[in-house]
Amino acid sequence: MDAKSMEAVLKSNPMVLLQDESVELAFQCGRDSFLLTSKRLLKIDAQGISGKSVEYLTILWTTIKAFAIETAGNFFDRDSELTLFTNLPDTICCAPGWPQRGLTRIKIDFRKGQADMFAIQRFFADKILGVDTVDPSIHAVSMENVKDDGSGSFLSWLGDDSRMIDAKAMSRKYHTDPPILQHCEEVEMAFKGRRDMALFTSKRLIFVDLKGFKGKKVEYTSVPWTTVTAFGVTTAGSFMDKDSEMMIWTQFDDVYYPPKDDEDSPPPPPIPRRSFIEIDFQKDKVDLMAIHRYLSERCLRVEGCHKDKDGYYVPNLRPYDMPVSSDITAPTRPGALDLVLGWLGNDAHAIDPIEVHSQLHGDTHMLQHDEKVVLAYKNGRDMLVFTNKRVFIIDTKGHSGKKICFVSVPYTSITAFSVESAGSWDADAEFKLWIKCNWMEGCPENAIKQDLRKGKADIIAIQAYIAEQVIGSQDGRPVLAPGATLSEAGNVSTFLNFLGDNGVATNPSKVERQLMTAPKILHSDEKVEQAYKLGRDLCVFTTKRILMIDRQGMSGSKVEYKSFPLRYCQAFKIQTAGGFLSEPEAKIYFEEAPELSQDFSKSSSDIWAIQKILANKILL
Repeated sequence: MDAKSMEAVLKSNPMVLLQDESVELAFQCGRDSFLLTSKRLLKIDAQGISGKSVEYLTILWTTIKAFAIETAGNFFDRDSELTLFTNLPDTICCAPGWPQRGLTRIKIDFRKGQADMFAIQRFFADKILGVDTVDPSIHAVSMENVKDDGSGSFLSWLGDDSRMIDAKAMSRKYHTDPPILQHCEEVEMAFKGRRDMALFTSKRLIFVDLKGFKGKKVEYTSVPWTTVTAFGVTTAGSFMDKDSEMMIWTQFDDVYYPPKDDEDSPPPPPIPRRSFIEIDFQKDKVDLMAIHRYLSERCLRVEGCHKDKDGYYVPNLRPYDMPVSSDITAPTRPGALDLVLGWLGNDAHAIDPIEVHSQLHGDTHMLQHDEKVVLAYKNGRDMLVFTNKRVFIIDTKGHSGKKICFVSVPYTSITAFSVESAGSWDADAEFKLWIKCNWMEGCPENAIKQDLRKGKADIIAIQAYIAEQVIGSQDGRPVLAPGATLSEAGNVSTFLNFLGDNGVATNPSKVERQLMTAPKILHSDEKVEQAYKLGRDLCVFTTKRILMIDRQGMSGSKVEYKSFPLRYCQAFKIQTAGGFLSEPEAKIYFEEAPELSQDFSKSSSDIWAIQKILANKILL
């Protein structure tokens, strides 16, 4: 369609477009239209037999998190396709044959020969990936001029295990035939299975999926690095488990519930699709630690000269104008990973952040050069490490302990968190993180749980450090000196007495003093604005978060401190009290975190004070 003609029509009757908005590309599919403007994607759907009812769907460019194009196939499959992955909110559906959310995967079909799919791909790349200028990474292992000798074994070919191939050759290929890459974009690492490929470029991950017997129909899926919320690698196991793996968690919900085989069959389990991306590697044909280093560089925040209006350092993904350190340029030294595995397998090994820092900065270079270990805990064969950039979870699997999973969660991906003390009969403490993803532990979930041994982990220190990284000044500097003790963080028993006294008024100043000392939960610049006592529990509204304190068990010695940063609040509602048994209620919705619903006392709670706090914090 002629873009200028459509622009003129939609600026007159009806006046859909803004005066300063221009139509850049326009397509017609039957009675429907699909417009790409300077401000949005506009889908016009004529409905009903007469077509008089018309739906205008506006999708902002900022909500599109990934995209894919699929070329036309053979004679019987002549249509090409565009797929957009968004984070648009929608009602969760678990019905077989349906996605979990209906608006997070939008498909648009094109007739073969009627649309230049690679021009559309370039248009979306420019809109979503940004400026066509980027510095290549020097952490990658490009495999330039290394001959690809294939899968190497029948089992690897059968399992579609990927191997490293020449990234420079792939970069030359996809700049021209077909033209997928931006002019300045370079392929930095490349992997190939039987037919399909995964490309790590300086701006995105590209998955090349050849379909059909001849492979004429090809899907190119682009996932920008800004959409990756967590990542991990898993080493190969022993004997029957010889493959290593890479895991990528993305920000959009692409979970799908497959249809049942028949009416009498149980519903099959859900599948993550692009919400969770997993690639198997041939153990002897990839440098797993180089992949981990590369993902760290592209997905973790960096410190530097980027400040906000108040002078605080603003952590961000690696900017294109910041050169990459040359500390790790060569492939991992042979045997370096075996030393790390042996060190992790020593159950009697003391956890000292300084030693953990040294080990992870050794020959494997698992941490970035400016990354520091602040807190470290060990539980059996597993380890939990807090650095100034991420939560690093090391999970040892299998009887032999050779298969180890390294998962990195950047602090920028955490939307809520909680810590829970050990109880009288429960020997383990626990902490939980809610992150910007939709798939975890093989099911539709976005929470990471980690048990910690009673008396071996300072949960108040963990809470303080996560709070500083997620809702603090955000410059990545450590809050606690390595080796801080529970006594330094505050006496929890004093606070339990405070919660157990039902006669104590919920005075904000008194609650603030308590949470500044015993235990020290709040930041030094954090103020309590309202506090509500709910039996043995406490609901606290501060200047930075909503803090829910839940006392559990018969003895009440097990306490959970759950923090919801106000910066991730997306919507809220309050409901005043009604008739005889009705109580006022507040419900608050957060980005990729459980909604918070709380009833309040009709006689002693001011529901309008809560409305005022939320309105001023979220709307202003």
